[in-house]
Amino acid sequence: MYKVLITFDIDVTSRSLAGDAEEAFSEDEEMEPPRTRTIFIPLPPEDYEPPTRPYRDAATMANNRLPFMTPITERTEYSMDVDMDRAYQFKTPSKRDDRATPIEEASDSESGGSPLREFFPGESPFAKGREPLGSKAAKALSKTGPNRGVPVKGPIVKEAQCSPIDDNIRRTILTNIQPPLAAYPGFYDHHNQRYERGGEIRRFAKAVSRLGKANPDRAGLGIAPAVIRFANCQSRYTVKRELGAGAFAPVYLVENSDPDQDDDRVMMGKGAFAAYQRAAVEALKMESPPTPWEFYIMRTAHARLGPQHRATASISLAHEMHLYQDEAFLFLPYHPHGTLLDVINIFRAEPSGVMDEQLAMFFAIEIFRTVEALHSKGVLHGDLKPDNCLLRLDAKSAFFSSDHGLSSKWHADGSGGWDSRGVVLIDFGRGIDMKAFAPDVEFVADWKTTAQDCPEMREGRPWTWQIDYYGLAGVVHCLLFGKYLETVRADQGGLGLGRGGRRYRIRESLKRYWQTDIWADCFEVLLNPASFVAHEDGGRMPVLRSMRSIRERMEAWLEDNCERGAGLKAMMGRVEAFVNKSRR
Repeated sequence: MYKVLITFDIDVTSRSLAGDAEEAFSEDEEMEPPRTRTIFIPLPPEDYEPPTRPYRDAATMANNRLPFMTPITERTEYSMDVDMDRAYQFKTPSKRDDRATPIEEASDSESGGSPLREFFPGESPFAKGREPLGSKAAKALSKTGPNRGVPVKGPIVKEAQCSPIDDNIRRTILTNIQPPLAAYPGFYDHHNQRYERGGEIRRFAKAVSRLGKANPDRAGLGIAPAVIRFANCQSRYTVKRELGAGAFAPVYLVENSDPDQDDDRVMMGKGAFAAYQRAAVEALKMESPPTPWEFYIMRTAHARLGPQHRATASISLAHEMHLYQDEAFLFLPYHPHGTLLDVINIFRAEPSGVMDEQLAMFFAIEIFRTVEALHSKGVLHGDLKPDNCLLRLDAKSAFFSSDHGLSSKWHADGSGGWDSRGVVLIDFGRGIDMKAFAPDVEFVADWKTTAQDCPEMREGRPWTWQIDYYGLAGVVHCLLFGKYLETVRADQGGLGLGRGGRRYRIRESLKRYWQTDIWADCFEVLLNPASFVAHEDGGRMPVLRSMRSIRERMEAWLEDNCERGAGLKAMMGRVEAFVNKSRR
């Protein structure tokens, strides 16, 4: 930097410029010599280009709370801190985000460019190594690990509008949750390794299915059994057969060599809840690309509901998860009685083609209670449909203490053995933790929608809780009509939103001998929830009071009419006899 020396001569004998012309220095006064003042003015080099944007020093402005700038949603001023993690960019240059300490990025040479590294760039937000992340060593590591930063104050995701299944959104949530995933019992992190046996397991299951599903042991002669082992895990899992084939996550029936391992009680945060006991036969869901999201949502739902909530028994539990670079292995309880869709198809073969109203009311009450409980704790399922509702028949678990023998009288409180019958929600891969988002968040569907998605998603409008309400309406519609839900507009047209905007109704007409007032109100609440927010706390969704009102009306009717005709107990016996026959 060049400097120029400039000297100013200041004549103090000059007259004032402010009108003091009559006042002059006396001739007797001694004239003072001129004084000089030296100022150094820096001159930039010839190739210097001055900045064209306002600059604020980040360290100086961190303690300045004056509103110099209006907060904006765009992530600007990246040049102010080039070393910060891109997942934690500041919303404005004048105020830092209240997020955890950024995680330093690792080079591609260290990570090997794995799929898991793409989902979680930089160091893994989970505990390093292969310790079971519920052990004492893992918990001690979680207190000092990279995820043990300052807890996020308020919602983790502050965007006003976003896609809830976006990888960046989920990564931000998983990296900032407290307690971190490292503190979850049953979560094993192998992010630095590849399992590389997924293809072999899939081929074995396909071969067993081709040779004979009825007797896989005999059909599998000549085929080496697929045995799954994990480092630092005493259990071995032998794959028996395929239970369901998804596009990215097939589900297998496996034998657990050590079902009595001591993790039947898991700790989540400050509370403890009783989980399903591990069993000799369990279900394995293999996810590729690997993600711990479903494990997190299922554990979150159980932790928030607690062991005493009746709806806890109707939510599948994530026993254990092993996360690799190429695969994720999620172990779940095995429910052998089939899905609600199987029951619906049983009655479609009947002359009437539909399920008896008493049985339909029973299953509707069970699903209403479960969804209502999830929503009260800020959890969305995201993919409600009949084939994601497994039957729960005579379940023997820590949730039930009553006699499993059914009484002829159905009771809303579950007494008489009825608490051991119901449904279990599975497949939380599209689940949403609403507490991680701002209260007024609006979601957008940036994927290809189908006829089973809610109208807001299909029409490109914002949505939140509507995804579960429409899914629940679809399940109830299948119970009553034996076919998938179709809706038509019930308003005067136009593009209005909210209470006076778009309204929908089912295409089919309710049968006159049904409880038309209950079912009509049921579909009205589920298809047009925005019309009922005035009755809710804060005037917003979820519409818990309206759902509770519908469910209680169903319960009152079923208690009075459960023994009418053949009776609900006899119908449940038919369902159990059918599923037991189909398992042979």
